Formats: sequence, C-alpha cells, structure tokens
Amino acid sequence: MVEGYELVSVAGDYIAADLLVWRRYRQRAPGILELLLDANPHLAVIHRTTPFLPVGTEVRIPIDPDLLTGRPAPVEFVQIYGRRNT
Repeated sequence: MVEGYELVSVAGDYIAADLLVWRRYRQRAPGILELLLDANPHLAVIHRTTPFLPVGTEVRIPIDPDLLTGRPAPVEFVQIYGRRNT
C-alpha cells in the first residue's frame, strides 16, 4: 500500500526508471515501477526516444512502508496445471 511519494532528481547519466526503484528499495518491489510510471506521465514522452532519463528530470517515487521495513504483502499462488510439489 503506497502512502506517499518521494521526489528525486536524476543526477547522473544512464539512469532508467527501474534503476531508481531498485536504488530506493534495494529489493524486488512488485508493482512499484508501474505506479512510478503512472505518477510520472512525462516519462512516457522521454521513453519514446531513450530508456534513460535526462539529468535533472524530476521523478516521484511511490513509497510503500511495508516494502521498506521488509514486510511485503504475500503473493497468491495460482496453480494452472497438475499438482503443486512442495
């Protein structure tokens, strides 16, 4: 559950949106990249020409306190075929 956003400014070359998420959380953060892109529609214009964000681009990063404290939400297991081997 996202409780807010953190505003960051890109300060180096070859920085992509997913790298910003990794640097903030330092772990897998399912769904955060999609929320970041929803909160920053200006990134869609940039990504038409390059995957890298220009220096000085401001980006709102969604903050999920559960991920930051190491308590991610459980992922539901969906079984399509056969039996689950445990």
